[in-house]
Amino acid sequence: MGERVSSAPLLRSLLFCPANEPRKVRRLSGSGADAAVLDLEDAVADSQKIAARQSAREALVMLDGVLRAVRVNAFETGLTAGDVASIVCPELDVVVLPKAETAQDMRRLDRLIAKAEDVNGVAPGSVAVIAIVETCAGIAAAGEIAASGRRLMTLVFGSGDLGTDLGLPTVRGDLTAALAYGRTKIVYDARAAGLPPPLDGPFLKVRDQAALEEDCRVSRGLGHRGRICIHPDQVPVVNRVFAPDPDEVVFARKIIDAFAEAERAGSASIAVDGVFVDYPIVYKAKRILALADSIAARTSRQQDART
Repeated sequence: MGERVSSAPLLRSLLFCPANEPRKVRRLSGSGADAAVLDLEDAVADSQKIAARQSAREALVMLDGVLRAVRVNAFETGLTAGDVASIVCPELDVVVLPKAETAQDMRRLDRLIAKAEDVNGVAPGSVAVIAIVETCAGIAAAGEIAASGRRLMTLVFGSGDLGTDLGLPTVRGDLTAALAYGRTKIVYDARAAGLPPPLDGPFLKVRDQAALEEDCRVSRGLGHRGRICIHPDQVPVVNRVFAPDPDEVVFARKIIDAFAEAERAGSASIAVDGVFVDYPIVYKAKRILALADSIAARTSRQQDART
């Protein structure tokens, strides 16, 4: 199935930041992250959640050169409708919904956003959605969540909350085996629904960059295209690992050139440096080049902004 998002944005890194902490918010635009997520949920104390809505709305105007998102509170809190009504504006690109568990959740969010777009003078359908799947119920229903509407940009694997929901008696222990099923399943569910590949959850050991890189390589190998970052120092590692390897870019270009020449001669199956190549491999090579081109364009824009 083709992707429903025809021009999916570059999304290697989603850097989260409490919406009500101006010092951290000011670091978002220069972080190098592909998306900045102003958080109204877990990073904000319960007593500050209502006030943080205005902070998020004001901070959106300050963000530059990144996809601008706000994570609202989950439906179970009773705060979601008020969050959406407060933060939908022309400067908002994405609403991030935590604890998505059913397609009904997604339809409910769609109605809230549509109403807020109308009330706040935002063009209908302008605001996209990223759904965080982070409970056992959500993992079980990830396929129907992924197919739930055209606002949906991608899914995110919420490893932190899922580890809690699984009821394992450890905070610092290795949860790799327990999370493996959901971490893989969400990739297949997203692709089966025509979504771009999903993003992995946060890596909690914020000072261990070597371990972060190793885990990102595992994540990329499973089919994720990026991940949540919870500290600006994680962004460069995540961006690098989820970019195509330079030698893969060179080989992809070689495949495309060789295959074009073979097609002109009437052939659609060749070997390039000992690797069998037919149309599916060519399509994959073109995706690699498209990703590399997107990264290059973004890097160029960032450099221009600094000069």
